[in-house]
Amino acid sequence: MKQIRKRLTYANVMSSLAVFLVLGGATAFAAKKIGTNQLKGRSVTTAKIKKNAVTTSKIRHASITTAKIARGAVINGKIAAGSVDVTKLAPGFVAPSAEKLTHSANVSFEGAVLAGSLGVGPANVTHASTGFYCFSGLSPAPAGGVATIDYSEAGEDIEIQFDTGQGPVCPVGTQAFVNTRVGTSRLTKPTNPPVDAGFFVVLY
Repeated sequence: MKQIRKRLTYANVMSSLAVFLVLGGATAFAAKKIGTNQLKGRSVTTAKIKKNAVTTSKIRHASITTAKIARGAVINGKIAAGSVDVTKLAPGFVAPSAEKLTHSANVSFEGAVLAGSLGVGPANVTHASTGFYCFSGLSPAPAGGVATIDYSEAGEDIEIQFDTGQGPVCPVGTQAFVNTRVGTSRLTKPTNPPVDAGFFVVLY
């Protein structure tokens, strides 16, 4: 103890105390969180962000704008089914399938293909039963279409339905069909019975 006391000077004590305070202060500083004001501008680079660290909950609402989306990044597989309806389409937009329009037909009430038809011939139309006209053998197969009653039926109350697929009475291999029926004002039964009528149809 005598040897230690001989070496204890004011300078030794103060220097030891200073070292203790410095080490203790550094530990306390390191224990604190690093705030935004401690980060140097542009110091957090892409390489410093851990993979999968930025989750959905970390993205501020409405922070990803159109300008932040890379060209071609939103592909068909990234769009939820049914999420884009007609109201979301730009004015004058034409669906890609409609741009590839290849078929139109003017069909008489007997099922005959009349002049002015495009890509549809007599072999493509079958008059399966009263009021049912079946389309087949069209290439490419139609994805949709629109049918209207021919002007020759003017003044008659006739309803018309178009749909893709085989339908209730068309033969196997049918790609689309048109069904003409008696209109509401001519109803004599609870249901609209089929009736033959001429029509014009556009298939796309």
